Amino acid sequence: MPITRKALEIPPDVARQFAANMRAFHAEYDPLKRDEIAADTRHLILEHMPKDTKLRLADVLELFELMR
Repeated sequence: MPITRKALEIPPDVARQFAANMRAFHAEYDPLKRDEIAADTRHLILEHMPKDTKLRLADVLELFELMR
């Protein structure tokens, strides 16, 4: 039996903040500031994910690169 997942619903203002963070991440040259932006974004996303969801900083960094 295949596993079905409930669609993740993120409020529009959170999606806009994610997009703004991604733009800021790609515009930033300082690696420490880029990591800070990614960490802030990780916390933003985790607030709207199911409890006990694991989301590593590396996952956010990869997501930013994939969505470039």
